Amino acid sequence: MATFSLPINHSGAKDGFRKLRERARPAIVRALNRSIASAKTAMVREVAKDLGLKASDVRDRIWTNEATLTRLQATLLASPQRIPLIDFKARGPEPSRGKGRGVTAKLPGGAGRYPNAFIATMRSGHRGVFQRTGSRRTPITELHGPSIARSFTKNVRIGIARGAEQLVKNLRSEFKFAMSRAA
Repeated sequence: MATFSLPINHSGAKDGFRKLRERARPAIVRALNRSIASAKTAMVREVAKDLGLKASDVRDRIWTNEATLTRLQATLLASPQRIPLIDFKARGPEPSRGKGRGVTAKLPGGAGRYPNAFIATMRSGHRGVFQRTGSRRTPITELHGPSIARSFTKNVRIGIARGAEQLVKNLRSEFKFAMSRAA
């Protein structure tokens, strides 16, 4: 049986592996952060479609905790606060002066009608759908629809699938780049 051996210059290989090890953690962080951004985009699109809202109204209520060099975990979070009813294309007289027919809004489960509600703009510039807590001259409260978190948990599998798909692609790309820089 014949054998042969190949001479290897160990110093160059060791140096290349050391450089690759130094660049691996930042590459993983970049891949995680790019992947969670893709998952956020998919979730914003899906939640907006589910609730019948504009993507810009949903985007502000979903945020990310990005990965760092000390914490290799990226998280996507949704706001548990309910969305003001005015964002659901609420229509009605403004201001009603107590003589209106109420307010209608396009909620996910179908159109909602609020017979004693009215649309008003506050001195601060905030516009919303309000209703009195009692009879005349009593305080008013703003009306809200469902929360983003409710739809988010219902559609979380879409975000997970998109994030996992992008993570594989981004890790491959980042490691390829790190290896080219280590050589």
